[in-house]
Amino acid sequence: MMKKLFLLIAVAAMSLTAGAQTLEWGVHAGLNVASQRLSVDGASVSPDSHAQFQAGFSLAARMSNDLPIYLQTGLDFTGRGCESQGASDNLYYLQLPVTASYYVNVGRIVSIRPYVGLYYALGLFSNAKVEGKAQEIDGSKFDYFSKYDEYDGLQCYKRSDFGLRFGADVVLMKHYSVGLGYDLGLMNINKDMFDEGKIRNGVFYIRLGYNF
Repeated sequence: MMKKLFLLIAVAAMSLTAGAQTLEWGVHAGLNVASQRLSVDGASVSPDSHAQFQAGFSLAARMSNDLPIYLQTGLDFTGRGCESQGASDNLYYLQLPVTASYYVNVGRIVSIRPYVGLYYALGLFSNAKVEGKAQEIDGSKFDYFSKYDEYDGLQCYKRSDFGLRFGADVVLMKHYSVGLGYDLGLMNINKDMFDEGKIRNGVFYIRLGYNF
């Protein structure tokens, strides 16, 4: 899985630098409001949303001299999951987004940068908490991405996630940014949680950033 992610990063980076007119680097961190969409036998339910976080870096390449169209990628460490009746599922991913953005200048020091694209996320680790206490199996920290003999070798969630990303950043003085966005999971990440059920991630986020 890690090899696939690194390959995707390399392809995305080479695609950006190959046709780029200018390059822009940035770092960011922010708040995730994570949720999940569950469907079993045609019935759907959404547990309560769950506060998480994200942090990472971004790379944007201008693809045209005539139009302010940018291709963006980067790498994020991001938390997802859900909460219900005092129990929370916490999933942590390394995420690679690839989006297209259009820069709109508003005055001399402000620009608005809407974007839309895709993301791929690789599950690193996870935990389950009940009233804030992390759950364990035989003294080991619980991990939804791992298999356990107690569950007949079952693994609750798939490690891979994939979906749509859309949002917008407001940039001040070409350096300071505030962004809002949403990641809409398209992949069914259920592996052994339910026999026939489907689970999809979703996360609304707000973040602060700095562009070099």
